Amino acid sequence: MRRLLIKTEAWYQGRGFHRLNRFFIVSLFLTLSATLGCTTVLTPMKAGADSSVTSEEGLVLGRIHVTGSEGEQLVSPDKPFHARFHIQWRVREQTLGKDFLVDGLPSDGPFVLKLPTGSYQLTALSFDTALGIWQTLLPTSFTVSPRECTYLGTWELRTSAGLFDGSIFRQVFDQPSLARRDLKTFLNDGFGPPLVTQLSPAMESPLILTFRTQGTELTSPP
Repeated sequence: MRRLLIKTEAWYQGRGFHRLNRFFIVSLFLTLSATLGCTTVLTPMKAGADSSVTSEEGLVLGRIHVTGSEGEQLVSPDKPFHARFHIQWRVREQTLGKDFLVDGLPSDGPFVLKLPTGSYQLTALSFDTALGIWQTLLPTSFTVSPRECTYLGTWELRTSAGLFDGSIFRQVFDQPSLARRDLKTFLNDGFGPPLVTQLSPAMESPLILTFRTQGTELTSPP
């Protein structure tokens, strides 16, 4: 597997980095919660469903594989991530400032999204679990072109979570043959080879838990 090319991004290790990012993450998600009412909710395409793509739309293709900190499968129900969960992305089209919530991304497998054409930024990634919602920042920029497929690679996400917080480590791999097969699983109407997006092959970010208790959502302190 070939790693995708590095995009210039400044990411630092150490406690100062994590404290700063925890503060930034909490501030960001408070803002996102306030503006969620203006967000368009989307779900990934399903194989065999209507696959028509207009001249004002394009596709985003990728794979996600979530494991524990040592690469183990998440199968134990008594640990923070080891229960059924689904993944959400919040993305913003940067030219118009329009926000989208992508709900129901897989924790192990391929996905295809249909989005309006434009330049996008992933503003938040979250895991909706039985304990609550784990949220993180994994800054990612990509472009959606008319009737083209943008490929984001295979995301290997390793999670390490305690009672209130944790961290996530992302590695991105380029798997062109698998990407072409995945695309044909969802649709086969003459799309050309997926266009590869350049992403940082390795990135670490803190996780913040917003847990639910008796109908109330509380966020762990920074």
